[in-house]
Amino acid sequence: MITISVERGLVRLNSWDEVYETPGFVRALDSKSTTLKEIIGVYSFNSRQPCGLKSCKQPHGNGYLVATTDGKVTNIGSVCGKRAFSIAFTNLQKIFDRDFRAKERRERLEALQSRLPELLGRFTSLKDLARPAYKAITALRGAGVPQAIADTIKRMVRSGDGAITTNRKGTKQEREIALQAGIARPDMPYYVTETVGRLTNITALQSYEKIRKDLLELEPALLRLDCVDVAQLSEKEARHLDKVTGGLDARLDQMEQVVRSLRVFATRQNLDQLSAILESAADRKLFAVFAASLPGT
Repeated sequence: MITISVERGLVRLNSWDEVYETPGFVRALDSKSTTLKEIIGVYSFNSRQPCGLKSCKQPHGNGYLVATTDGKVTNIGSVCGKRAFSIAFTNLQKIFDRDFRAKERRERLEALQSRLPELLGRFTSLKDLARPAYKAITALRGAGVPQAIADTIKRMVRSGDGAITTNRKGTKQEREIALQAGIARPDMPYYVTETVGRLTNITALQSYEKIRKDLLELEPALLRLDCVDVAQLSEKEARHLDKVTGGLDARLDQMEQVVRSLRVFATRQNLDQLSAILESAADRKLFAVFAASLPGT
């Protein structure tokens, strides 16, 4: 495909035949008898065609469409363009590439604008789905639960393992077996670690901060696009909005998947298992209040 940069945007051609029909096109440009005026397009085709420079004629699949001061147009590769036209080609290439990227950015932003009702609806739904889970996760990390629970959650997030374990003093028989196996010492008490439960979807918490950051970053960008003329944006703001909204559909898909996992994690049935590690009545009472605030499955 070849993309031609025009004043109001980009025009795309799909075949070499369309390229050859460009007004002023020549297939054998003599670089010694002409001067470059501008680069007007960039091309990338699976099929290679001879370079338009008379001094090259090697098949190229990628390159630029250039115009000369006397009205001629041809296709040349970037290497042979630099060889034939030296610094003039390099400078024009930089100008074209900068302008091309800017126009592509605005094309992408305009395409997003045309879908904003759908995207904003999807985004709002995602926020609503995430809210109960985020509330629960915030409590799990702060003063909403006993410290033993918060520490356990931190450990689980680091390891990616949702196993809930408790320690108890081993029985006489367990201690004897451990001594024979060399995993206990005669002069020390022997404790047994038991798995008493397992939290579902603990790995979703590893994506929690990124998803939260994405939600906070995307909302103002989408709202800005909803009320602005893309053509009037400064280059700085266009770059920012394009960066923030890049790959939006795939990101929303991923965010929805993570939020669904977080919702399963932050249910009463799942998190209530943590009560097994609590020892004091005060801690059990505090955690019971938290668990009662959680949604069921």
